[in-house]
Amino acid sequence: MAVIRSRAALTVQHDVLGAAHVSEVLGIEPSESFEIGDGFARGTRTREHSHWALDSPADGDLESQLRALLNRLEPLHLALRDLRDEGYRLTWTCYCEERDGDGAISLSAGLVNDLGTFPADLWIDAFIDTEPLA
Repeated sequence: MAVIRSRAALTVQHDVLGAAHVSEVLGIEPSESFEIGDGFARGTRTREHSHWALDSPADGDLESQLRALLNRLEPLHLALRDLRDEGYRLTWTCYCEERDGDGAISLSAGLVNDLGTFPADLWIDAFIDTEPLA
């Protein structure tokens, strides 16, 4: 199998409003978050936007992880639309690590359709692991 590791999350970002508001609206705590003005890069820089992310509760391939997120977030569909209407940017954020660049990412038509019913864009970062196989 050419894709050796994947991860999926829903991320919610805003340039003015905060991540804490997302938790209040959705009623769930994020896997990670930061607020505008928070320091990073050893305190040499500050965040210019808020960020709220919920990682998939599933392991395995990207399809399984995205499906688990959809199932978790389906009851919050209207709340996510409200956040979008407040100007938050919602994104299905996916990372796939490929072995030596020999990989393809495939998602079923049903999953793509279901993702499309949410007010979120889909972003997939595929990168190559160039470490030699043992």
